[in-house]
Amino acid sequence: MAGTAPAGLALAGPTGAVLAEAGDVRELLTRTELDRAGALRSAGDRDDFLAAHALVRLCAGRLLGRPAQSLTVVQSCGSCDRPHGRPRLVEAPGTGVSLAHARGWVAAAAAHGPVGVDVETLDGHPLDQRVAEAVCSEKELAALRADDDPQRAFLRQWVRKESLVKVGAATLDAAAGLDLPVYGQEPPRWRGWRLLDWGGERAVGCVAAREEMRLRLLG
Repeated sequence: MAGTAPAGLALAGPTGAVLAEAGDVRELLTRTELDRAGALRSAGDRDDFLAAHALVRLCAGRLLGRPAQSLTVVQSCGSCDRPHGRPRLVEAPGTGVSLAHARGWVAAAAAHGPVGVDVETLDGHPLDQRVAEAVCSEKELAALRADDDPQRAFLRQWVRKESLVKVGAATLDAAAGLDLPVYGQEPPRWRGWRLLDWGGERAVGCVAAREEMRLRLLG
């Protein structure tokens, strides 16, 4: 419809499926990124890193209508000279991008403004009550206690908070004071930010953005 703002795009999926779709990651990633991946001791961690950094290019390329190979992703934290922190596109600095990886799953997002994405895998472990109390509000803790699967419920809130941290709307130090809507009970909005949730048997995730986001799960 004329006048409708374009939507951003989020992609997520198992690491293996993402690597299969990305092809030769050496054609996509910078030397700095390849060196960072090579420094990781675990083969699984290396694959997760490579997949996430490839996926954010695929995501941004589809949003912008450009080949993924033409996009350069750089990272900086503002506190040191190490190449980590919030990612950005050299060729399209006004486009927001974000990436995440967690033990066999990766996610990426690209939008016309700020965007943050997070993903967490479900490992079958019970909820760590001390961790939950450190990062959840009293309302959220009450919802966790009432849920049939407290760990999944906790991770659903956690990925929301992480995605908001990545757009600069919150900090992890103040996570417990970030009183978000309870998953499945209230509209997924927070102070003007749209929260796009997803989840399955193996992973849960969330994207935070000002604009509408489209989601595609790979694999």
